[in-house]
Amino acid sequence: MSTTVPFSMIEESVHHIEHEFQPWNIQAELETTVTVDVDRLGEAAATACAVHPIAGARKRPSDLSDTRFEWSIPDDEYAVEVGEINGEGRDLEEIQNQLYYRRFDLTEQPPFRLLVVRGAGIDGGDRLLVSMNHVAADGVGTLRIAQAICEAYRGDEPMQDSVSFQESRTMLDDLRPKSLDDGLNVVDSATRHLQNVVDSPTRIAKVGGTDEDGWRFSRRKLDADLTARLIGDRPDGVSVNDVLQAALHMAIEEWNADHGKSARKISVMMPVNLRPDDWFYQVAGMYSMFESVETRSRDRTDHMTAAREIGEQTEELTERDRAAALYKMLEMLPPGTPVELKRQLPRLLRGPGRRLLDTAMLSNLGRIPAMPSLEPDAEERPWFSPPAWRGTPVAIGVATFQGEVNLSFRYLRSQFSQQAGEEFADYVVDHVEQAIE
Repeated sequence: MSTTVPFSMIEESVHHIEHEFQPWNIQAELETTVTVDVDRLGEAAATACAVHPIAGARKRPSDLSDTRFEWSIPDDEYAVEVGEINGEGRDLEEIQNQLYYRRFDLTEQPPFRLLVVRGAGIDGGDRLLVSMNHVAADGVGTLRIAQAICEAYRGDEPMQDSVSFQESRTMLDDLRPKSLDDGLNVVDSATRHLQNVVDSPTRIAKVGGTDEDGWRFSRRKLDADLTARLIGDRPDGVSVNDVLQAALHMAIEEWNADHGKSARKISVMMPVNLRPDDWFYQVAGMYSMFESVETRSRDRTDHMTAAREIGEQTEELTERDRAAALYKMLEMLPPGTPVELKRQLPRLLRGPGRRLLDTAMLSNLGRIPAMPSLEPDAEERPWFSPPAWRGTPVAIGVATFQGEVNLSFRYLRSQFSQQAGEEFADYVVDHVEQAIE
């Protein structure tokens, strides 16, 4: 038996976006001292599907005359792909790309895969790789599924959400702006985004890239002292995310200057979580819209000037009425519009469409309430990154846990060599430090 659930307009838009670009898969990894039992992991993945229905869902087959995509959610029998590979003597980047760069056929398989890389963890332990298709889940959704897998693997009952999956879908249907002005402001914003057609955002200077498909990855961790200053030493009205955004904007400007390329308008994509405050870190699913934060040269005279400019934008971008109006814009197409015509959604509305570009993406999960962990006493390091693609070739995932800010960089191989990618990551961290001096 199975239950049929229509795609939300967010899911439908991301589905069309993915088919124009590289695979839109979220990277989640857990380096650990644990030697993972793959059979037990498979059972834990099935348990996670039972707890979070979207994790076990498949897309019902459709043709171009259909007017809506639908999920088929099984009541049992979850066929999650769980693999293992010996990582000793192997190129980890190649293994990562074998998993993350492979597209999902959502009509044939659930929207996530697991891979255990033997010996690629901490002190000879394993590394767990989770590839989550972005159509089905955002960063928070991926976190919830990873938490459920780890809890079930430990033999614990996975934490239940305070709202059901069905109730969470109703939340999207009930999103409405409080006033006509809110809706008009969003229309104005969408119109301004279309200016990217003639005023394209700055592209980050390429250094040492190759013609190979796939991504490279870099990671950085802010130590406890720097994290404490980042969290506690900020002007009023400027959030941690604003400082990180400002650091990225300033780093891009300096990187380009050092490599003979100008940086006028810098535009950084920022996912906005639509979940209400009382279940902000709950419910696996795709409940994020995509917005952009922009600065120009005049805004980047120093870090705090940039942070204040960014703060004014993010305060507006994260208002719930704005998100509600933007979501309603996605639903303005007539109900009977065939999905073939809806493939134009990413080009018509806000989203990384053919000419709607961003310089980079920054996805900040904030302070994670509970870190995924396979064993209570194991040493573990989790990482996550959002997708990067031709239009936006550099993406950064940020998560704060145990008093430290963790940054995961993902970039196209055509953008940076491994050395250049490491250097770019250093630029960003240096500017975080400068921003809070």
